[in-house]
Amino acid sequence: MNGEKAPQTGPMTPFILSLGSNLGDRRAHLENGLDFLSRYVRVDAVSRVVESPAWGPGSPQPDFLNLALRGSTARDAFTLLGLAHAAESAERRIRTEPKGPRTLDVDLIFFGMLQIRSARLWLPHRHWADRPFVCRLIPEIAGDMIDPETGASLRDLSWDEPPPEDMRVVAPIRPPSGAEPVRDG
Repeated sequence: MNGEKAPQTGPMTPFILSLGSNLGDRRAHLENGLDFLSRYVRVDAVSRVVESPAWGPGSPQPDFLNLALRGSTARDAFTLLGLAHAAESAERRIRTEPKGPRTLDVDLIFFGMLQIRSARLWLPHRHWADRPFVCRLIPEIAGDMIDPETGASLRDLSWDEPPPEDMRVVAPIRPPSGAEPVRDG
């Protein structure tokens, strides 16, 4: 990860990542994560940014800013996961406790139609449908992607219940060059 954009050759696979931050300058961590990833993969669309409480077990911690992005790459899923971890490291993420506070968290949610169940990578992400912020943001950026487990269009996903009261939309983030931001309205 020397900062030079490595050429991508071969067929491109669409993917969806979620990014979150609840330590320090949360917006800057998200922007820096997007910029880092855009040097290695094509970023096609970036969702709105939402603020919400931390999800799941863990110590009490500050609220997260979260977004989702759709991109494409010629790299394999494990290499993309490595890039996600490198983006976290570039923002000085320290893993001291599971699900603890973090400067940047990048999760690989979908990678084309790939389904993997391993200790290192689980696709689609095993908790994506349990996380309200992920469920609300994916349809905004999904394009033509479908859930490989159900065959449902990710763009057409809907939830019967309204968004949680403790989730709020914040000002949009600057997407990397070439990515389409989600527009209100």
